[in-house]
Amino acid sequence: MAEEKSGGKEAAAQKGKQSPVLVIIIVLVLLVLVGGGVAGYFLLMAPKSGQSQAAAPQVVDMQAQQGQTYVPSGLSGPMKAMDTFIVNLTDAQGTRYLKVTIQLEMSHEMLSQEIEKRLPQIRDEVITLLSSKSFDDVATIAGKRALKRSIISSMNKYLTTGKVLNVYFSEFVVQ
Repeated sequence: MAEEKSGGKEAAAQKGKQSPVLVIIIVLVLLVLVGGGVAGYFLLMAPKSGQSQAAAPQVVDMQAQQGQTYVPSGLSGPMKAMDTFIVNLTDAQGTRYLKVTIQLEMSHEMLSQEIEKRLPQIRDEVITLLSSKSFDDVATIAGKRALKRSIISSMNKYLTTGKVLNVYFSEFVVQ
């Protein structure tokens, strides 16, 4: 009986030892399965190089027939450089001038032709707008952003086939 009791203790001890080993093996198998699932997800769901071009937004046929390619949202449009504007600022403290060169982001390439046709009107509008500003109006970042919005709206009122999406200052000097 003593042997049976000691044998029973050994069997219980072996069960106790096997149990943590079995738990560790199960945890490792689960980790391998989860890791394989995550790796498979990223490998199978990643866009392939051919799909990225196919997933790009397509131009509407009507616009293509008119020779216009509109820019899908999230992408930048065609750019057009404008000549430099030099104007006197409205300033009671003295004479200051603003020298600014801008780049226009357009809704489509064909808009460049309309801008060229309307260039005298557009330049006059921008010169009038710039010369109405004071140093305090254009000295801050918020002032420059407001100026960009004003330039965009003043240009767009002359354009019929598209619009100016954004204005970028490539030179901005106040003296």
